[in-house]
Amino acid sequence: MFYELPSNLSQEIDKLEQLIHRYQRGELDAVSLKARRVPFGCYEQRRDGSYMVRIRATGVAVTPAQLARIAELSAQYGAPSVHITTRQEFQIHDVDLANVIAVMRGLLPVGLSSRGGGGNTVRNIILSPTAGIDKDEAFDPSPYAFALTTRLIAEADSWNLPRKLKIAFSNTSADTAFAQFTDIGFIAAIREGAKGFKVYVAGGFGAQSAVGHLLHPFIPADEAYIVAESVKRLFDQHGNRKNRNAARIRFLWEQLGEDRFRDLYQAEFAAISARPGAKLKPFEQAIEGSAIALDPTVIGGEVFEAWKKRYVRAQAQNGLYSVVIPAQLGNVSNEHLRQLAALVSEFGDHAIRATFGQNLRLRHIPEAYLGNVYLAVKEVTTLADAPLLLSNAVACTGADTCKLGICLPKGALLAVERKLRAAKIDLDSVADFRLHLSGCPNSCGQHPISDLGFYGQARRKGQQMYPAYAIVAGARFTDGEARLAEPIDNISARDLPSFTTELLKVWVAKKNQYSSFAAFIDADGKGTIQDLCDRYRDVPDFEDDKNYYYDWSAAEVFTIVGRGVGECSAGLFDLIGVDLKAIEGHRKALEQASAQDPQAEALYGIVLSASRMLLVTRGIEAHSDEAVFQSFLQHFIEAALIGQEHKSIVEAARQRKREQLLAKKDAVLALADSVKQLYQSMDNSLRFPAEKEKKSEPAAPVVFEKDYRGVA
Repeated sequence: MFYELPSNLSQEIDKLEQLIHRYQRGELDAVSLKARRVPFGCYEQRRDGSYMVRIRATGVAVTPAQLARIAELSAQYGAPSVHITTRQEFQIHDVDLANVIAVMRGLLPVGLSSRGGGGNTVRNIILSPTAGIDKDEAFDPSPYAFALTTRLIAEADSWNLPRKLKIAFSNTSADTAFAQFTDIGFIAAIREGAKGFKVYVAGGFGAQSAVGHLLHPFIPADEAYIVAESVKRLFDQHGNRKNRNAARIRFLWEQLGEDRFRDLYQAEFAAISARPGAKLKPFEQAIEGSAIALDPTVIGGEVFEAWKKRYVRAQAQNGLYSVVIPAQLGNVSNEHLRQLAALVSEFGDHAIRATFGQNLRLRHIPEAYLGNVYLAVKEVTTLADAPLLLSNAVACTGADTCKLGICLPKGALLAVERKLRAAKIDLDSVADFRLHLSGCPNSCGQHPISDLGFYGQARRKGQQMYPAYAIVAGARFTDGEARLAEPIDNISARDLPSFTTELLKVWVAKKNQYSSFAAFIDADGKGTIQDLCDRYRDVPDFEDDKNYYYDWSAAEVFTIVGRGVGECSAGLFDLIGVDLKAIEGHRKALEQASAQDPQAEALYGIVLSASRMLLVTRGIEAHSDEAVFQSFLQHFIEAALIGQEHKSIVEAARQRKREQLLAKKDAVLALADSVKQLYQSMDNSLRFPAEKEKKSEPAAPVVFEKDYRGVA
């Protein structure tokens, strides 16, 4: 096992189960449940009633037993295959809500969890896929990533941040884990014989991707926790909790300005450094050799040699090799995953990692057993004999399952693969080319760091919509020279495979003239792309060619119906919106009601919703109407955030005095207006004006009380 589970995790899963049961009985609304299940890595998919469970696995370092358990749970409760993500996690898809808890509990005995697989939490920490086996690495950062995972997921404030917090560890200055493009990025370095990290902060992917800023030229390796915890606390206290679209650390850097950000960070760093035990002890595990019971399989021939050239690399460890196992679109069938687990068990518990191309990488394979691995790979994937470029190409799930998805990038990538295979281009000569597709402007397909990338759009010809993609190109991520792929043009989804094939023909012919594809883009590549796009600029009318109006792999004409609000940033603060809507609903009911009883119920509903609406900002989740009123009186009226003149109407509602509510209708509406005004006065960190005036008393972080500590 590569990280330790929090001691209270089983109890937290029990509480989530209770909430699911309440939802199934109609006692809890969908938004309230979403706010609590998403931080457990449980997302609703596009098909109603279908859920995905995302499993935390630092760098996808898992033991064969853990891999087998994931396959078993997927076979029992989910889809026919397990999905490998671009952030080195496993996903089990198509899980019924009734089975979500069974999946989560099934992971615990093997030391795995979905906690932190989603929501406004500390997310999975990613690692260079070759960490620990790369001949050119400064040192293996894996033990520090494992140790940091264990410490952060044990802390209650890691589960209720303004937005998600992502961390990466790269083992070389080539930044093979994209540390410069994440919230906190560590790049391994050696200074005067000591291990340490170069640290970047406030980078990240998304609709507004950004390259990170250098935070430390060098820190000792054992200070990695102090850095991460300092940034986390700064983010927790000052991040934007009202506007999820401006809530990532990169926006906080812009909002505060560099000097203010660094001052706040240094204050946190000094405070945490003074704590006993603040230094990070690496999570070292000895890699023990074991007797291999397999008989070596001897294979020869051109096909086998081509496979070795593409997918096999010598490790830093003498006589051992790593092997990439390509997974078509990141998917491996449950049965094949079980077979791989059985094979890999022969090579020890440290033999599995993942690439960022949604593939698996086996490690510590003696040369004599490469034939055994090759035969297994041929069973697992149709890409076994494909050029590496095709195996490393990335497409997110898109509109197949994601509620934010616009296009179907998986279908488009399969069409690209077919087109490239038929074109007979020497793709092996451009094996390191990065081709990435995202189904929308969000960057789940990592298009901002591509050589050639696409993200989905909806365009229109006349009154008819058709699927299309924006084109980006020319990313560079060498340490100190990082830059994002640049937007250049757009192409219809139908023409994307032909466009990609033509551009790669040009690149194969010209690659020897340039140091990189990014250099080609800077010279004449942009013009080449625009010239190619001009060839495909004219989209036929619907009546002339309906194919343009169907997305790849789609059975129906393109539409954005079904696209909705994604769950990536779901949190308890969505509940404020539920009560706002409830207040307006009760207002309308009050206006339409003629009899006294309906009026009294509507007035009671307004007082209840107004009293409950902002409790979440105090870290309170009340379980009864009585608890709502008591908490509101204590934390808002007695705290002088809401005027004392509203106390009597809250007391009347608490005591169910319908006559007083009917007699004081204007007072009920005034209470609702006061609560809404207080909400509108909050700053981005959910502080109210009266709190901001107390400059000597920093706002306490929101920590959820009683049953909900750590669940948010």
